[in-house]
Amino acid sequence: MRTEKARIGVRGGGAALIVTLTALVVLLPISLASLAWSTPHPALPVVIGLALGFAALHGASLLSVRRPVAGFLVASALMLLLVLIPAARAASAVMHPSAVVYLLCLAQVAARERVRVSVVALGVGLAGAGMIALAEPAFGSAPGIDLALLRLGAFLGLAASATAAWACGLLVRSATGRAEERTAVRVRQAIADERMRISGELHDVVAHAMTVMIAQSEVARALVRERPEVSERALGVVVDTGRDALRGMRAIVAAEGEAPKEPLPTADSLAELVASVRSPACATRLVETGARRALAPASALALQRAAREGLTNAMRHALPPVRIEVRLSWSEERVALEIEDDGGSGRSGSDLGTGTGLVSLGERIRLAGGSLASGAVAAANPGPFAGSGSHGWLLRAELPVLPVSPEEAGAVTGEAAPGARSAEPGEGA
Repeated sequence: MRTEKARIGVRGGGAALIVTLTALVVLLPISLASLAWSTPHPALPVVIGLALGFAALHGASLLSVRRPVAGFLVASALMLLLVLIPAARAASAVMHPSAVVYLLCLAQVAARERVRVSVVALGVGLAGAGMIALAEPAFGSAPGIDLALLRLGAFLGLAASATAAWACGLLVRSATGRAEERTAVRVRQAIADERMRISGELHDVVAHAMTVMIAQSEVARALVRERPEVSERALGVVVDTGRDALRGMRAIVAAEGEAPKEPLPTADSLAELVASVRSPACATRLVETGARRALAPASALALQRAAREGLTNAMRHALPPVRIEVRLSWSEERVALEIEDDGGSGRSGSDLGTGTGLVSLGERIRLAGGSLASGAVAAANPGPFAGSGSHGWLLRAELPVLPVSPEEAGAVTGEAAPGARSAEPGEGA
């Protein structure tokens, strides 16, 4: 499922990648130019070696975006080589602009790894600052300056830079943690709200069932002697209605809430829902296979909600024109609902909504005894949009059916019909 927490991780990684690529584009050419213009000019093999070292250092910074510890270790090893290799030291390699990306690697460790690991990384960075200050040969060529004081100042400056990068990483870590906590609170609240809505809807279903049972019981009592066949039929309705209501009550924990006034959804209601979103910019199609079966009240409501959520997301997150296919597959034990779109003319990038719709839907379906999955359509997907460059989204929900025959199911979900049934769209864009 696409959640707010997932979006936070994607945005954080995207920002780090942008910064790292910017450093590569800006700093690497400057470092190479400084090598070419340095005086005295180093030998060509040294220039080539240093250029490769700078490129590897930028590669380590890119690695740290995905694997912070590995990227930091590689960057530390490269910095050590640049400090210790005599030919490199003569060219003051670690003082070139590309060395700044080492601080990005350190910041990545502080932002995404445990605090103990980040403290060790800071210690490595401070040790490296000391080595650079002691080994930098350019300091020895400065006449009239206290060499010890110069090296101390260099160490303090480099150590301050490393500490600042580490502190920035900790700030990013703290901000990410607060954002994830807010997301967790929203998810918990969405689950609680969904349970409340389910309880309210089931309350309406049970209240309706009780009303029917009382009315039919009155009929059975009044006509038990004069018209026993009518009385027996009324008692049969009482039994069936009571069983349906009991199954629904067992699906959730009772709670008070706002109960809707609509009747219990059916498979025919699903067809009406699919047709209601059809327009010149949105072509929809319903394909139904298998013999219809009866659904418990909680499952019927969850099925309708899943269809509504899938259609809404397809229209919200894809730019028109968009094609949507809804597939409803009945079996002896379960009913599967799939809603797949072709991605339209591109993803809209819309942030409309709270980001917890799928979380709420997943909780509803779980309480009804089913399962929910969603994700991008694979390139090799054998669905209706395969081979058309589909970049759409697929939502799949499975729910249990009641163990009754197709003939009995027709009284609840509509007439059963074998084979596949499809509702073709009109001429959509």
